[in-house]
Amino acid sequence: MLNVHFVVQVSFMGKNMNFIARFFRHLSALCFFGRNPEQHKRLSKNKLGKYGEKRTEEFLKTKGYKIIARNVRFSIGEIDLIAQIEKTIIFIEVKTRKSAEYCHPMEVVDKKKRQKIKQMAMQYYHDKKYASKGFAIRFDIVTLIWPDGEQPKIEHFIDAFR
Repeated sequence: MLNVHFVVQVSFMGKNMNFIARFFRHLSALCFFGRNPEQHKRLSKNKLGKYGEKRTEEFLKTKGYKIIARNVRFSIGEIDLIAQIEKTIIFIEVKTRKSAEYCHPMEVVDKKKRQKIKQMAMQYYHDKKYASKGFAIRFDIVTLIWPDGEQPKIEHFIDAFR
């Protein structure tokens, strides 16, 4: 096994050139020397989240949900999925993590996040005139714990908050 380590200290007119050192650290991170190639196949946080949303969508469809919108953007954030069952519009927050080692994904959806989701949901609900059509509203959270190379563990929290 070959490991490459180096330190770069560059000074120009008495100033430390940290940006050059950062460049070389970044360059060394691109090298595969002494690393397990499997590490480079791992998903980025954003890609893991997108795969989690897609898997959640498939999961909800098997339970009879009709997905009516995905990744709806507002000035204050985004609603991951919006679904419908009969006369209920469901706003779904999806949280995907590789493990629950530090905290369960459900714990990330704190009071502040829930308030933002409610605010965005009410805007969408009124903009689409669901209230005048007699639709109810509900907030669900779906969590996925998806370790590398394994199938995800999906938990669906129905009516998770009001």
